[in-house]
Amino acid sequence: MPFKIIYFLSDILFVMVYYIAGYRKNVVQENLRKTFPEKQQKEINQIAKKYYRHLCDLIVETIKMGGMTEKDFRERMIFKNTEQLNNYYEKGRSVVVLTMHYNNWEWSSCLPLSLKHKILGVYKPLHNPKFDAYLNQSREKTGASLISNSLILRTLIAAQKNSEPVFTWLAADQTPPFFHKFWMVFLNRETMFYPGPASISKRFNHPVFFQKIIKKERGKYESEFELLFENPKDKSEAEIMKVYINKMEGVIYRQPEYYLWSHKRWKYERPEGVPLQG
Repeated sequence: MPFKIIYFLSDILFVMVYYIAGYRKNVVQENLRKTFPEKQQKEINQIAKKYYRHLCDLIVETIKMGGMTEKDFRERMIFKNTEQLNNYYEKGRSVVVLTMHYNNWEWSSCLPLSLKHKILGVYKPLHNPKFDAYLNQSREKTGASLISNSLILRTLIAAQKNSEPVFTWLAADQTPPFFHKFWMVFLNRETMFYPGPASISKRFNHPVFFQKIIKKERGKYESEFELLFENPKDKSEAEIMKVYINKMEGVIYRQPEYYLWSHKRWKYERPEGVPLQG
């Protein structure tokens, strides 16, 4: 379908999701109120409504991804300052890129069109195997490789053994299983994190970048990369994660409507005896 049609469908979907079904409205409201305790309810409602409009765009854009051409991706997802990353490839160095579930992170799967590294997108498999297979097929159409989070370590060991520079893409802002014990403050709340981004960076001493995605207009995005650590082996895991969290918060506080507020990010409480890091 043409993009005009999918955004028409998004407008219809918004009415169904926001006004009729009320999809996870309580979750969104609670997440916003606790993140922004200083805001009045009217402003919280405005952010929530904008969020649902964006969410519906994201849904149709993700489905549309399977039918997008290379030309579509190049016009609608612009990657800026990629020369920094390509310079590391020329030096034979792998990189770790930390991103977040903000704006349209799914279209980052077209990174192979702009970068020289082999792209490894780390993901958590979905419960629906058919949709998981469709989504991964769409994500890999321009050359990226999707790697389950349970397999990324052995994949990086193999790449190091073969002297293959890789780009490890991690969106580590979602809820890990409860057995993880790495807790930090994020968006005004105690939050459990995967420590993987920091431990992988330190173990292999891969330079760490932060990826920010900006929505320029409906269906058009720009992505920028910022170097956070040249040699992460010299830093603690808490230091790496703290800088990553600060970068995410800065993006979210500027334009909160583009973050994934309907995710049940804070469904766990920090157990007694488990310290806050950082």
